[in-house]
Amino acid sequence: MSADDTDAIAKSEIVFIMTEEKKALLPYGTSPSFPAIEVTYTAEWDGHLAGKARDTITARAEEIKTDYSELSQLAKDTEFVNAIEKRFEVQVGKDYYVYERERGLKFLSIIAPHEWTVATQPHQYHGWFRLSPDGTWIRNPE
Repeated sequence: MSADDTDAIAKSEIVFIMTEEKKALLPYGTSPSFPAIEVTYTAEWDGHLAGKARDTITARAEEIKTDYSELSQLAKDTEFVNAIEKRFEVQVGKDYYVYERERGLKFLSIIAPHEWTVATQPHQYHGWFRLSPDGTWIRNPE
């Protein structure tokens, strides 16, 4: 086989490869048995994906908003209870109740609202709290 024959074979392979690559880009089948290639309308699908993404982002934003609100309330409650004078050592995991005397002094107590007598009942009840291990005061639902 001569060098010219080898060059001719290499050139025909290159032409074949290029033709195969071009065939993949054609908008129609290249053989009678191949179906025509039709580009479908994708704007509807794009709209669906955009809506799905919007819903996901909106849901996540609502979660963040709720988390922020809960964290903000935790900070307010912790600041509120920490500002109260305590006449005993508080313990993690125990329930404490915040009351206010008629003179406006707030105090922390281990006595629940239903355990007071009518004569000893403080002027105002401000809530039921529990000290967590991280030092925050968690308001318990009533």
